[in-house]
Amino acid sequence: MREQRDDVHELLDRAVTDEIDLIGETAVCSALQAVVGTVEGGIEIDEALGRTRLDASGDAIDGDTRFDIASLTKPMVTATLLMQAVEAGRLDWDDPVDAHLNVSLAVSGVDEPTLLQLANHTSGLPDWTPLYENLHRPSPERDDSWPKRGRARRRRACRHIAELGLEAPPGEREVYSDLGYILLATMLEVVYNASLEQLAETHIFEPLDLRHTAFAPLGAEGVPLEGAVATEEMPDRGGLVAGVVHDRNTAALGGVSGHAGVFSTARDVWRFGCHMAAIDRDASLERDPLVQAETLRMSWSLRANGGLGHHVGGWDTPSGEPSSAGRGFQAEDTIGHLGFTGTSIWIERDRGLIAVLLTNRVYPSRDNDRIDDLRLDFHEAVLPP
Repeated sequence: MREQRDDVHELLDRAVTDEIDLIGETAVCSALQAVVGTVEGGIEIDEALGRTRLDASGDAIDGDTRFDIASLTKPMVTATLLMQAVEAGRLDWDDPVDAHLNVSLAVSGVDEPTLLQLANHTSGLPDWTPLYENLHRPSPERDDSWPKRGRARRRRACRHIAELGLEAPPGEREVYSDLGYILLATMLEVVYNASLEQLAETHIFEPLDLRHTAFAPLGAEGVPLEGAVATEEMPDRGGLVAGVVHDRNTAALGGVSGHAGVFSTARDVWRFGCHMAAIDRDASLERDPLVQAETLRMSWSLRANGGLGHHVGGWDTPSGEPSSAGRGFQAEDTIGHLGFTGTSIWIERDRGLIAVLLTNRVYPSRDNDRIDDLRLDFHEAVLPP
């Protein structure tokens, strides 16, 4: 294991640079965390490399430095809350959208998509739309009332999504769509009568003692998050984005959404993944399970996939040749997700192995695809083919 740790460290160290001009050329990012371990054995690899940004204000990365984890918000928050709501009888996988929201996606001859179809990206919704062009994006320094208005703004976003309509009948194709997760998050807020950030804190982060994991609602005290890793230079948002969500639609929704907005550390994401893997394996838990094993396994099953594509109930499975999970992670036995900012979690269910990689590969620009090779090389160093 010592030799493997050294190989992983060398690989990750090459991916990080303190020269901004090298990012996208010979290096992937300025900041990186990686945590690998098993349910039974605990953490075996724990890396924190680089700096939050490459100027005088940048800090050295440590295990407590928070990254914008982007779409890891989907499995970590929205899918988990959805499973909990199903168990509590507040929602059902087969509920249509209009059962819980005052909007309808159905058209003549086409059924309303179900919650499961939103979760597995087979709803027929478009992949994306620039909601931020229609929704005012508040300044965190000037709009302290924004968190109180966030839920109303997310409901308004649902109306925009309904106006777009479906591009295909539900259940006929898989198209990865953030829009379905905006709808799911708003449903959760409606049935619990609480904000998504409150639900995540109460039902996920606090129970698992994830002390460095949180949404960063715009306008709230402490935002921008001090010491968070920088993401992208966005002139239309005032320059370098740091401590505020990178995703433009989530920013327009107040920094909180079902598809993005969570800041976390690799250790916290690993603890969450380890908890879910332990539930799946019927392993002993130090804390009460967030969801029951039957519910989790259904969410991770082929039934949740709907027979289309590679997404299941809020999670993803390996796809492509080769998958970013690498050839050592067995495709039929692996669950996980990627995040646009350069983040990922993959769980090899048979081994109970969890691998988390967080980077800021969008710094200073999203025009950098070196994360593709890093993800593959990292996972194959962790679990060789």
